[in-house]
Parts: sequence; C-alpha cells; structure tokens
Amino acid sequence: MNAQNKMRNGQIGEFERHYGTIVMFPCRNDIWRDDAVHIQKYILDLVSIISRYEPVFLFCKKQIRKKIKDIPEKVTIIEAEYDDIWARDVGPTFVRYNGMVECIDWKFNAWGGKKEGAYFPWNADDNFASVVSDYFGVPCNRVDIVLEGGGVVSDGNGTLFTTRSVLLNRNRNPFKKKEFLEEEILKATHDKRIIWIDQGLAYDETNGHIDNLISFVNQNELCLAWTEDNKNPNYRRIKKAFDIISSITNCDGNKYKIHLIPLPPIQYMNEKESSGLWIHPDALPRNAGDVLPASYINYYIINNAVLIPAFGCDTDEVVKTMFENIFPERDVIQVYSREPLLGGGGIHCLLHEVPLMENIK
Repeated sequence: MNAQNKMRNGQIGEFERHYGTIVMFPCRNDIWRDDAVHIQKYILDLVSIISRYEPVFLFCKKQIRKKIKDIPEKVTIIEAEYDDIWARDVGPTFVRYNGMVECIDWKFNAWGGKKEGAYFPWNADDNFASVVSDYFGVPCNRVDIVLEGGGVVSDGNGTLFTTRSVLLNRNRNPFKKKEFLEEEILKATHDKRIIWIDQGLAYDETNGHIDNLISFVNQNELCLAWTEDNKNPNYRRIKKAFDIISSITNCDGNKYKIHLIPLPPIQYMNEKESSGLWIHPDALPRNAGDVLPASYINYYIINNAVLIPAFGCDTDEVVKTMFENIFPERDVIQVYSREPLLGGGGIHCLLHEVPLMENIK
C-alpha cells in the first residue's frame, strides 16, 4: 500500500494489495446439486490456487469440517455459522478512514426478503460481516441499509458505482429514498460520490448486481461487459451503462479507460443439473432451462494474479488474451466456472478480499 492510498478515505479498491482472501465452504443441497459435492470441489480448487499467491481464510461449519482435507499451508480454517457461501455479498465492506481500516456491516435479506429472496432464513448470513470483523479485530459499523457487497463497486478513489435495479428495489429498502440512501452510504464509506447505473445484466437473480457488469482494474481503468448483438437482452442495458461511464471523470478529473469484454453465449441450466437439487419451499426454485448469469466481469484480483471464469465456449480464449493485455503484470488464471453459475453467481461473488492494513489483529 503506497502512502497516497493510505491517506485516501473511502472503500478500498479490490486491486490494492491483500492481506488475504475470505472463502466459505458450501453444504446446502437446495442450491448446490448432488449434496454440494461439485461446488465443494470447486471451492477447494479455488483455495488451492489462491493460496499460491496470498493467505486464504476458509470459513466452515463445524459439522462439515471433516470434508476439508489436504489443505495448503497458507490456508486457515475458521469455524463459523452462515447460511450460504456468497462471501462477496455477506462479508464486510472494508473502508479506509484517516489512515486506518474499518468494516461496514450492511443489512442482508438474501437479495429480496422472504417473498423474493433466494432463501430463508438468512440471519446467520446477516451476522457474518461482524464475525469476520471480530476475527480480524477490525472496528465494525452496522448500517441500517440493505446492501450486498456485489451491489456496489469502487474505483478506490472516492467513487462508488451501483444499480438502481438493486439498491432502489422495493425488496431491499422500500421506505428509503435515493437521496437518503446516497447520503448514508457515503457517510459510512467516506467516499465522495455514487454513480447510478440503471440496471445490471438480465437474468441475474440479485436484480442486477453491478459486479457482474463492471469491475475495476485500477483507479483509472475498468472492464465493462459488452455485446454488439442488438437482439441480446443486455444490449440496451450495457449501452446505457457505457454512455454514463464514458461521459464522466473520476475524482481527479481523469476519464476512465473502458475495456469492453464480450459476454459469453447465453448459458442455460440443464435437466441433469436441476434434478440434482433438493426442492425446498424456502429456497428459490432452479429449473432446467433457466438462464445462468454468465459474465467474464465476475473475475477476482489477487496479489500478482487475476482469476477469470471460463464457460466452455469460444469466447473463453479470446477473453483470456484480453485479460493478459489488461493485466500485464499479473498471472491470468482461467477457471472453468459453470458450477457457481448454477447457484446464481461467479468467482467474484464467492470470494472477498481482506486488504493489507496496519490495524489488523
């Protein structure tokens, strides 16, 4: 962390140096097929890769601890309670204020509450941010706003990006106006402004998280999901986002450099995948033919590397080459990532950085 970043207030950029990465070990059989064995392997493969670059903090329920074997040296297992494994959304937001790091614990309601959310109950997930902040010994501020980590991205320089389709949705904060939400979020994060994008990608069960649409490379560059196909359901959404981002400057007065990353072909859940799920009345149904929210923007930066998804299609190699050019000083590691899509997310959704900080326990 350089001296300039240390003095800058606001949400910490994901591209800054990490102390480590938070991961959660899965067990649900109503979201993860075949008693979660496939997603468990996927998670452990991610843990193995990440641990070559930085420490990993693997949170695990006590009753499934025995399923974790042959863990690399840089992996610490922490027993904890949680409902599902979306560390990005339920983990704390790390912000810097006057040179020190703080955590923000937003309210969580499983992306829509009892009627529209993905599962119920979610109280353990709602408490997870405080579990993490306690573990690392970082001060934590509970904020009375429903907001998931994937619902906001930061340029690490005072500007946040979010979508109206999520934050202003009646299933999140029904009695709070945009102006109030903006004021309270900026007060909590110590950032300067919020850029509002109308919608995220179509078929995203989170109502359109921003982290599936844009992600930052550094303070001045970002990647944007892209399609030239005007029949694609995302075409107009993406064009609107591009028009907004290309018309603004960052807080230093510089235009953002925008890398246009093609969307993969539309992915669908198949019969074999859906038949491996237990049907639960308090979980979102997942059926054959459902569109999966595939996006290469759902990548995750680690120290000296970047993990990007592959979906088994022709665009995989094209995108890998693009990322190698975008991140010339990082190893680009492509991971076949259909399994998390079946549960509604991607690599970035599953992982959460812990920034390098002086006041960590």
